[in-house]
Amino acid sequence: MIVSSSNEITEYHCNSIYQQTGETVHVFANMEEIPLAVRREATILLTYGNDLTASTLDTFKNLHWIQMLSVGLDDLPFERLHKRGILVTHAKGIHVVPMSEYVLGTMLYFEKHFDRFLLNQRKRQWDRDTLVGELHQNSVLVFGTGVIGKEIAKKCKLFGMMVDGVNTSGREVEPFDSVFALDVAQSKLKDYSYIVIILPLTSDTYHLFSKEMLQQLHPNAVLINVGRGGIMDEEELYRILADKRIRGAALDVYKQEPLPKEHKFWELDNVLLTQHMSAKSNRYVDRCVDIFIENIKQYKHKQDRRLVNLVNLEKQY
Repeated sequence: MIVSSSNEITEYHCNSIYQQTGETVHVFANMEEIPLAVRREATILLTYGNDLTASTLDTFKNLHWIQMLSVGLDDLPFERLHKRGILVTHAKGIHVVPMSEYVLGTMLYFEKHFDRFLLNQRKRQWDRDTLVGELHQNSVLVFGTGVIGKEIAKKCKLFGMMVDGVNTSGREVEPFDSVFALDVAQSKLKDYSYIVIILPLTSDTYHLFSKEMLQQLHPNAVLINVGRGGIMDEEELYRILADKRIRGAALDVYKQEPLPKEHKFWELDNVLLTQHMSAKSNRYVDRCVDIFIENIKQYKHKQDRRLVNLVNLEKQY
């Protein structure tokens, strides 16, 4: 039996799954609504993962495989999953299009002064004296050269931008013009108009953008964070933005989410704040289901090693 703990799997998705695999998905609004009898019978679970604790997993007595509807694996009970030999696949790759479009959108927001034009509109004010900039021949440094970083670089190059990247080793990656190692990136920051962060939060990246790092930014720089809030020293970033020591920032992730109403970021006029939405779009679940359908076909032919985005439970990725 296939069970979903999210009703974002719609009737349309269920029909598509049935037509292509012959399998029926039983959809529930959340984990709490799945009866114990159904849990005991389920062999495949579709879930975002944040509702799956070790004790919840124990109620799924016959579970063989979990298809995540997300990329993040932080909340999974890995020890229990590994002990029971349950397969886990996730949705790596589905964020490439929306996140790369988001990043380009925020660049255009700042370069074309959309914030100023919206303010003029509210004031009914006509102003053609202040000129906007261009992305063409502007420079961007992308922290993270994986599939999302590469797509960001590809799109930036369509605008004629100069694009460099940062990864752990400094290994060259197409289509970046140059790639720098993480430990030398600080010395490069002052050379770029746009800094994009798409790194995961690890012991190596926690507060990577420290006071010392942030102080290296060019005065005309825009900082774009679609990685994790913990990468940023938010107190120092606030001070730098409030003092107008950089041009601005586009922030989609924060140390505390939802961002508290009393947080000082809300007060700033040089920041674009979005609600951890850079990876989401109206096609998000469609792409998850496409991966699931392909994986069902492999699973039914007992080709476990060919499952798309199979997670290594020992390494936890």
